[in-house]
Amino acid sequence: MSLTQTAYTSRILIKFGSVGVMALILLWTIATTSYRIYRSRHPIYYAPTVKYGVLPKIVFPEKERTTKNFTLELPNDTIPKFSDQSKVYIIYRPNTTFLALQEDTQTAKSFGFSDNPVEIKTGIYEFKDTATNKTLTVNVLDGDFEITYPYASDQMLLTETSVPNKSNAIEIASNFLSRGDKLTDDLKNGEKNVSYWKIDSGTLKSVSSQSEANAIRVDFFRKDFDDFSLVSANFGQASVSVLISGSTVEAKKIIGVNFKDIDIDRESSSTYPLKTAEEAISDLKAGNYWTAKDVSDTNVVIRKIYLAYYEPTTLTNYLQPIFVFEGDNNFVAYVPAVTGKYTGE
Repeated sequence: MSLTQTAYTSRILIKFGSVGVMALILLWTIATTSYRIYRSRHPIYYAPTVKYGVLPKIVFPEKERTTKNFTLELPNDTIPKFSDQSKVYIIYRPNTTFLALQEDTQTAKSFGFSDNPVEIKTGIYEFKDTATNKTLTVNVLDGDFEITYPYASDQMLLTETSVPNKSNAIEIASNFLSRGDKLTDDLKNGEKNVSYWKIDSGTLKSVSSQSEANAIRVDFFRKDFDDFSLVSANFGQASVSVLISGSTVEAKKIIGVNFKDIDIDRESSSTYPLKTAEEAISDLKAGNYWTAKDVSDTNVVIRKIYLAYYEPTTLTNYLQPIFVFEGDNNFVAYVPAVTGKYTGE
């Protein structure tokens, strides 16, 4: 074969070889894209792992309620569809009461309570600060604490109306929690809600504007879990809040703190099967629910249904999902979401 023929043959091979390579790339792209589209519409199903076995039944606070009749008026008259499973997270608890008390005593000192605590109930200790007339109550079993000040009887606070604005209030509250190393990443990165309050006639009343208020409260909500919010027994309120006065006296700025912040391990979880929305509705109508916000009406219209995690008020090792039902006149009810087979029901 001459050099001319060899060159000609090489050019032909390169030409058709390039076309072949392009065709293979195009076919590969079409195949992988088609597979991704198919998988997005037909995802691989993984059964719930249920590695924690049967979960303890969710214990809600005791509360009286009246029998109600429920009707549904949902968007587009359609019952929402949810996944058939969700994660259950591990909650850590103190290993020993003694070590927890040591840690809480250090926290108390960082908040200005230097005196030794007194055990008022099993696992519950009280710290007093006679200089400021404040009381710190700590539950060493779960890490909850509360700071109180008799603001209702402090006549000086009643006339203080220069409460901080929203951004300053959040900064003051965040700095205070940081002093005790209590501003966790969940609280730092979560939503913060600011509300105005008025100390009047021995009570604390909600007001609509800063000009009416002599106190301001900052609620720290946790960062969401898997697009689920965390709800508490006090629906709409965070389990961590700081009440700030308008006083110019430093010791009287923080006049109330509620801290119920469980230690949830976001990296330790197991999936569990969930009830369908229809099954949760049946539970609601059968009376198997807990009322977070009640109304006097016997007939209640439900407008919204969604999944959330319930922040427990009793000692437990698991954060579990619930169905939340919101209705007219601010009615709210909770129904456990994990199927009864795995909750001991």
